[in-house]
Amino acid sequence: MENEYKSAKYYDKSLHLFVWRIRKRVLQIVKKNQYKKILDVCCGTGNQLKLLKKHGIEGTGIDLSKAMLEIAESGKIKVNCHEQDAENINFSDGLFDMTMTTFALHEKSNSSAKIILNEMIRLTKNNGHLIIVDFSIDSNTFFLAKSGIKFIESSAGDDHYKHYKEYVASNGLDTLLEGSCLKEVEKHYFAFNGVVLKVLEKI
Repeated sequence: MENEYKSAKYYDKSLHLFVWRIRKRVLQIVKKNQYKKILDVCCGTGNQLKLLKKHGIEGTGIDLSKAMLEIAESGKIKVNCHEQDAENINFSDGLFDMTMTTFALHEKSNSSAKIILNEMIRLTKNNGHLIIVDFSIDSNTFFLAKSGIKFIESSAGDDHYKHYKEYVASNGLDTLLEGSCLKEVEKHYFAFNGVVLKVLEKI
């Protein structure tokens, strides 16, 4: 547990510069749409929720990692997070105005990622929003971004890298969203077109 906790702390620091602009954009979107009930799926160390809370916006998070959740519950800003499986979330249908996930789907098998996406849809009210941030590797992605992301993912472990490659090979988020009851509202690119943020409306 101690090693897992140290890894979680390192994870947070190592990704801070990479995700800071994305977190700020999520904050802007949340402020603009004035969501009242927010769920962060696979919330990790809770830093997106902490940024929202710093600006007076409350949210709830779920994650399976006890080490990540321990960090989420520490520090000056503490957030409301629960140890739950993203494939079987223990909240009522349509409870949230907005559900979000950041860099979680690519590290799961395609079948698992689809289940998580369907859980997010189930939990989001009609005409509510999903915010999904993940990699977008295609012909528009700069070569250095592709190389850098591939290096990071290959260092994350065999299963993680295997799922990342499957995600990219199957056209990533676009394929996962096919056939869903979601309409794209807005889209933003980061990291030299290596990362996409999509706001999707449940219709």
